[in-house]
Amino acid sequence: MERYHLTRSLNSEGFELTIAEVADHDPSLIPVLSELDLLSYAEPTFSRYTLGGLMRFGRIYVIRADELVIGVCHTFRSFSDPDEMVIFNMALRPGWRGHGLGSRLLEGVLERMKAGGAKRVSLAVASNNRRAIAVYQSRFGFRHQDILQNEFNNGQPYHLLRLEMADWAPTRDTAHTSSQPE
Repeated sequence: MERYHLTRSLNSEGFELTIAEVADHDPSLIPVLSELDLLSYAEPTFSRYTLGGLMRFGRIYVIRADELVIGVCHTFRSFSDPDEMVIFNMALRPGWRGHGLGSRLLEGVLERMKAGGAKRVSLAVASNNRRAIAVYQSRFGFRHQDILQNEFNNGQPYHLLRLEMADWAPTRDTAHTSSQPE
């Protein structure tokens, strides 16, 4: 386990940081995941039913600081390509953003996907989110595949990005994070 410090205060003991897959259907997590969604987006992404379904049939990964869930990544397998995983959504609690934790979460998720046999990972990101696109491309090696016009019926274009897992390797030692499902 890693002790993570948001600041470099000498008096701070930091937080125990873990990344884990939610392996068992746990209805008590639904309000926590719903809260993260509501704190992160202008409109709700999930209902309790879609979160329950994703927990049972998709893959959900959480990042915790001590026992607090500070971030989540929702994924599922592509029906058109069973070797491809799709990152549907990622969210971090306000106050925890801007400290590299989203990148740590994504790296942990990609590591687990690769270990699980995924050959490709894709995601859609709003075209106006240049910072995220730059991070996905420069830090993780995602490549632009397409522009999706009005994909979510909100009038916005999205970049479809794809990562070939054979071309990807972790950039830091993530062995300290939990690899065991919860």
